[in-house]
Amino acid sequence: MARRVGELARWTARRPHHVSAAALAAGLAATGKPVVAASLAALLAVGMLVARAPVVALVAAGLVIAGAAVGAARLRAIDAPLVSAARAGHADGRAILLERPRPSRFATSAAIELSSGPGAGSRVLARARRGLSWPAEGAPGTELRVRGPLSAPVRRPGQRLDWPAYLRRRGIGAELELDALSGTGRRRGGLAGAVDRARTAGESALDSGMSRERAAVARGMVLGEDEQIDSLLRDDFRRSGLAHVLAVSGQNVMLLCALAVPVLAALGAGPRPRVVALVVLIAAYIPLAGAGPSLQRAGVMGVAGLVALGAGRVASRWYALLLAAVVTLGVNPRVAGDPGWQLSFAAVIGILLLAPAIRRSMKSLPRPLAEGASVTLAATVATAPLIAHHFGAVSLIGVAANLVAVPIVAPIMWAGMSQVALGVAMAAVPSFAPAAATLCAALGRVNGVLIGCLDAVARYFAELPGSHVTLPFGSTLAVVGAYAAVGAAVVLARLSAQRAEPRAQEVAAGWRRTPRRARMVLALGAIVCAAGTWRAFTRPPDPPRKLTVSFLDVGQGDATLIQDGPRAAVLFDGGPPEARVARQLREAGVHRLALVVATHQSRDHQGGLPEVIQRFPVDALLDGGDGTRERAFNDLLALARRRGVRRIEPRPGEVLRAGRLVIRILGPPPRPPGPPSGNPNLRAITAVVSEDGFDLFLSADAESPAILRYPLPRVEAMKVPHHGSADPGLSAVLAHLRPSVAAIEVGAHNAYGHPAPSTLAQLRRAGPHVYRTDRDGTIRLTVADGRIRVRMAR
Repeated sequence: MARRVGELARWTARRPHHVSAAALAAGLAATGKPVVAASLAALLAVGMLVARAPVVALVAAGLVIAGAAVGAARLRAIDAPLVSAARAGHADGRAILLERPRPSRFATSAAIELSSGPGAGSRVLARARRGLSWPAEGAPGTELRVRGPLSAPVRRPGQRLDWPAYLRRRGIGAELELDALSGTGRRRGGLAGAVDRARTAGESALDSGMSRERAAVARGMVLGEDEQIDSLLRDDFRRSGLAHVLAVSGQNVMLLCALAVPVLAALGAGPRPRVVALVVLIAAYIPLAGAGPSLQRAGVMGVAGLVALGAGRVASRWYALLLAAVVTLGVNPRVAGDPGWQLSFAAVIGILLLAPAIRRSMKSLPRPLAEGASVTLAATVATAPLIAHHFGAVSLIGVAANLVAVPIVAPIMWAGMSQVALGVAMAAVPSFAPAAATLCAALGRVNGVLIGCLDAVARYFAELPGSHVTLPFGSTLAVVGAYAAVGAAVVLARLSAQRAEPRAQEVAAGWRRTPRRARMVLALGAIVCAAGTWRAFTRPPDPPRKLTVSFLDVGQGDATLIQDGPRAAVLFDGGPPEARVARQLREAGVHRLALVVATHQSRDHQGGLPEVIQRFPVDALLDGGDGTRERAFNDLLALARRRGVRRIEPRPGEVLRAGRLVIRILGPPPRPPGPPSGNPNLRAITAVVSEDGFDLFLSADAESPAILRYPLPRVEAMKVPHHGSADPGLSAVLAHLRPSVAAIEVGAHNAYGHPAPSTLAQLRRAGPHVYRTDRDGTIRLTVADGRIRVRMAR
């Protein structure tokens, strides 16, 4: 080990340019952290002294300090307009829209640059509440007239993301709550205006020939515009390890180049032609995609990555990577804290260190497949600790998902870039427009099919049992420890491979001596066995054998699943859409739903049901909308009609059956003539589900003023109404029901204070065993032989 360390030190000492670039990059990354900068300078100096290079040691230490000083000066220049915006307190003037607005639950937001009035010249994050619309459909470059209060960003208690730091990395120092928003009818000019026009033409061309949902994915992949991608689809990509595909970043451009490398290798291109071809690819991609700031950074990272992949000398690869670090950190030292920047560098470093050895171990595979697989595996291993640190979980099947996606992603990117190029050409040469539009639409139809396949891959891998594991690497020390463990595993794997090399060569020689027909039979048998093993481990679980009630953990919302063993399943509500209740149903062994109950119009109750109806066969939908005009609920009913789901209106006293389950509707009473009730909670469906002497009371958000009007039987279990909100009449409800088990479906740290202390006190006095999804996770009751067994996920 000591000999290897000495060799590494001497190798480094012979490359002063590499050491200088590394020292400068380290100093820039340590901007604002003098202790860290001094420690790095000392560490580098000691390392060079050990390597007997005193001059290099002195220069390296000086460059670390110089990098920190330059970074501090750069931050002062960046922060000057940020401070002025926060101090202005109010904005009233013109502004330029810098990006497409991003929707959220209650508003839309976008970065704008104030061009007149208080804070002129500053970038701020503008929020438009519902009722305010962005002029020109939110096209970047539109000149706006804005008015509203400005405030400094604040990090909320318990918030994982450091929101102020995130905005500062984007050059934003204040948030603007818009009171007024309108357009001036003008757009910005100059080079930025030309880029805006080219980008708009490219967007229009990219949208042609495919559905809105798939066009949103294409925009994310090709143009870096991920604002319109469905949140549920985005979650599928994240869980499957394919999230990097949806956004243009250094890692994404690196993937594009890595996907092109096997094609170039199959064509017989050597290292230098590969570098040239990939440089041309990136040089064409960046301007066609609009040359936005994120794409500029992606271009620098992509060039560094392709040099790392194709250069003939190891030293050239590392020097290119270090220069990329110096350039990106010199533009904005805060980028060192950006997850995308960190993941980009980690992916490239992983490819440099690990891909060659992995590729050698796959030499029996076709060369293009071995190259693609080795790059994918190396990047996945190298980025896993950072992904766990920033996002709290890591995909366990990311390597498999990426390998399956390899032949799909590259054609999507190339076809999308071709559409963008044709769109720009149509804007520049109108006479070319008819032919180009036809070709764009044809490419779009093909691309739409490919994006549908990619969506299916992401969905399939995301829904596999155990597709991701939670690894809360919340501290830098935990990340360092994880990388140390990865390094130790790599060293052990290499030592084991070296020891096994003679035996491996004997096995390989024996395999080559085996007749070709026998090898084909053995290979086919191995494939069949692998497929059978994969199916055994990934198939959905079987339904429970006994009556099971699951109070599903969907955060601040309701979703209750009742399974009559393997015979039938009924779902009351689906929680909010982001809870992905459909995934929980699959994990519970649900293959078909006899009945879905939408108890009332409320996002945290019916929000997850559209995905359920899309993913599962559903026999009937009990409609508790009560005549609501709310769009999302009516979209749910329309989806059910299209899927052939029978709609049932609730009637008090009606009895529905699903297998051996008996569902008795207690309320609400028929709606009187006129508009729907202003409070849908009190009109929520209330029912009792029974089987073989077990009764379960479910009332959604209906509370005692409504419940006490219904004939209440004695039950064994109940869901506490309205997430445990304050309800003075709950004691009277409990006196009628007298349950043994009471479950509260509630989200942790919710903004409503649920469950209320008064509700918990009434439950304690009544005496049932109380469980809560915020504390216990999903709660499952298994009923057999007159006994209730309770299992909690936590």
